[in-house]
Amino acid sequence: MNTQTALVLSSRCAELVALCARFQASFGRRTALKAGSPGAEWQMYHAILEKQVEIATLLDPAIVEAPGETVNAWWKRQDVIDLSVASDIHQQTVQLISACAYMDTEEMTDRWSYSVHSAQSALAALLHPLARQRALETSSQAAD
Repeated sequence: MNTQTALVLSSRCAELVALCARFQASFGRRTALKAGSPGAEWQMYHAILEKQVEIATLLDPAIVEAPGETVNAWWKRQDVIDLSVASDIHQQTVQLISACAYMDTEEMTDRWSYSVHSAQSALAALLHPLARQRALETSSQAAD
């Protein structure tokens, strides 16, 4: 992870915030998706999930695979990530950008930073497990 990747990640997270705001404004905060839900709800749901996959693919695959404990497993309470969680995810990118910028500036020999690692872990833990799984599959296929 470096500052440039963290900036791209922040942009993707801002896009996630916008998608979540549109979903919430259109369908409500705690919308439950069912087989009979309107197509527009499903389209936005899939767009939100795909944006989370994009975000997860930018993170360290080892962290995506095992991000650690999450204090906000929102997917256990609701079908779609809400605006407050999306905002929390975006806020984590601010921490990540600053940690990467600091690391990029310092003369570090091993290029590893606890701050960068923990910011990525916190971010990954807030993403839906299915998004993390799909990101790992995508990364695995790209490596082959």
